Amino acid sequence: MSDFNQLAAPRFAEAVRRLLGEDIQLATVAPELAPYISLESDRPEWQVLLNETPWFASHTLAATVGSFSSVGIGVAANMLAVVLGIIILNNTAGALTFKFGMTLPRLSDADSGIASRDLRRLTVSSVRSVRTQAADQLPSVQPISIPPNDSRIILIPWMLTGSAGVIVEGGVVNQAVSAHFWGYERALRVEEQKVD
Repeated sequence: MSDFNQLAAPRFAEAVRRLLGEDIQLATVAPELAPYISLESDRPEWQVLLNETPWFASHTLAATVGSFSSVGIGVAANMLAVVLGIIILNNTAGALTFKFGMTLPRLSDADSGIASRDLRRLTVSSVRSVRTQAADQLPSVQPISIPPNDSRIILIPWMLTGSAGVIVEGGVVNQAVSAHFWGYERALRVEEQKVD
């Protein structure tokens, strides 16, 4: 068996200690744990042991005459939010176009709280936001078309820090927008604040 790589352990050290309920040194137990626990499997119920809080948000914004409507997700300072997926809904009788993407800085008319997906940890710092404005927030993004009374699932992970956001915007002015977002958040480590 090859030597245990302690450089890979910091992400899991606290989770393994909490999972096994004892104070251990990973270097001394890793060979014995290997056949029984695959740490990279990242089981959903272990997210809280890794100090990650899974969340869900849903929002609808009515059409506004002469303005683009958008709904999105934002993150609190010193936090990392990962948006794992988005469902864009078209609840109308006609086909509509939508755009989705990241914005920096995140523009918002109003923020509201979002729900934890794990009732063991209820506090969520990330927020859902709404915005109406005359200018397109995603002018270089190609819109997607969604048929009447249909939806599209977007499974692209987006990493948000600082003042960034992920939004879903109507493809034209005077269009309602409805979307669901899910992902997780955790405290941003010092070495992650700027990686370039």
